[in-house]
Amino acid sequence: MQRRGFLACSAAALLPTPSLSAASADRTFRILRDGDDIGTHILTAMTTSRGFEIEITIRIAVKFLGITAYRYEMDNREVWQGGQLVQLDSTVNDDGTTDFARIRRDGEKLMVEGSGYTGEVPTDAVTTTYYTKEFIKRRPWLSTQSGLPLSIEITPDGADAFRVTGQLETRLEYDDRGEWVSCQFDAGGEPARYEITDESGRIAELWASA
Repeated sequence: MQRRGFLACSAAALLPTPSLSAASADRTFRILRDGDDIGTHILTAMTTSRGFEIEITIRIAVKFLGITAYRYEMDNREVWQGGQLVQLDSTVNDDGTTDFARIRRDGEKLMVEGSGYTGEVPTDAVTTTYYTKEFIKRRPWLSTQSGLPLSIEITPDGADAFRVTGQLETRLEYDDRGEWVSCQFDAGGEPARYEITDESGRIAELWASA
């Protein structure tokens, strides 16, 4: 199994428990690889006194003859205010290899400390969490696995769908509300896709209102 075969749709919980939210939304995807159910991607969003907060949890286990051949685990929390990233903390276990990203807004600067990059990035940067179609318009995209600013190109690929190429390869789909509903990508030579199994509220709408 290729170690980074599942990074295309990975996003990425280390902050204090937030104050009681005024509104919330959540979405659960199941992850299919060549038709086999191999894991889940869960987003839990809320508005709090700090703005828009979202927790993202990914758990993947690919089994072969009953034995886990590949494991991927991500825990990520982000805080946004007025459409701008304020804080991110993520940790990743990529089949035994540890990655991380820590991002903080400092006045007019956005500072990244990660396993793949450390330094300043534009304050208009977004993350590889995809939950609002507004991210399609913004650059750079920051890897929630390692903090790396990614070199990508995005082209329309059908109604409310977009093909991402470059340092990230995936196809993202949104509904007419701008909510993220699926992605497809190559996972170690096999086709993989996300399917929604449960959702409540509107995550993109919450992000836009904070």
